[in-house]
Amino acid sequence: MKIIPRYDEDFFNCVESHYVSYWKAEGIPVEYMFYGALEDTSHVYEHFIAKRDNRWLFHDKKRVIEDIHHFGLTLRQERIETFQEAEPKIIEALDEGKIVFFFIDGYYFKHRTFTYLQKHEPHCMMISQLSHEGGKKWFIQDHSQPDFFDYYPHETVEKAYDDNPTEQFVKEIMIFDIDRERAANPELDQIQAKFELWVHECRDDFKLYQQTIDFLEANREDFSKAEEELEAYQNAFFFLYSSRLLFSRFLDVMNVETSIRETLNESIQLTDRIRKLITNYKILGKISVPKITEACGRLYEIEPQMIQTLKEELLTQKI
Repeated sequence: MKIIPRYDEDFFNCVESHYVSYWKAEGIPVEYMFYGALEDTSHVYEHFIAKRDNRWLFHDKKRVIEDIHHFGLTLRQERIETFQEAEPKIIEALDEGKIVFFFIDGYYFKHRTFTYLQKHEPHCMMISQLSHEGGKKWFIQDHSQPDFFDYYPHETVEKAYDDNPTEQFVKEIMIFDIDRERAANPELDQIQAKFELWVHECRDDFKLYQQTIDFLEANREDFSKAEEELEAYQNAFFFLYSSRLLFSRFLDVMNVETSIRETLNESIQLTDRIRKLITNYKILGKISVPKITEACGRLYEIEPQMIQTLKEELLTQKI
């Protein structure tokens, strides 16, 4: 049985994170799919800070699932109302050596400590094996905190599936078929075309960095009354760091000849630094406003130029 290691850097939601990790474990060069990972900061600000919304509800503008046909991947997705009805199809897929993705209610799974017996929350996990030794049980893989790889009794899995919230998307199982010949020869010309379109359409005002500075200045005397908002900024910068890291992996695997590499690496380091500096507040009860302000000012300086350089290089066919 293959254990699927986590790939995601906190960029994707639980569904896409499990998908990407599985594809990578199957030898699919997932980095080619990250051409649009550099999310614009206004979108990030609106979701994390203005709306104070959940990380897992963030809808990235370029969904990786849209590109899987370029890599020989086909998704079989079926809505099934009960686990009893889904079971024969799950077993058939497992017998074929596949992994089955499905939605559950995190309320019933002990390893999901934030929701177990506390909160009803839909979540995507993976089934990779059925065992009858010592009772019927399913091997569950879940990139959680920490990652989980172990068996759960059939009764738990069945109840978590059947009692899941009733949104349209949750009563489903998902299985991937892989055309190995196509996977070994991905349609990189199509990926290149999509990357060029993304560069052409990329727009960002980068105001988030000034908004961060303004927030810090307004609360620097006492952050105790702004801890919820401070955590929202922490989440936003963790996401920005991850997005820039994944985008750099696309440039690497695609061998894109561009002069922005040094600037992008600096952006990765700065967004990660800001996240860590904000995190220090939780640990030490204090925060370095000057250091974060300096980093934000630098990002506001280099990132607009980075995008402009990409556009100019595209126009002159240097990338």
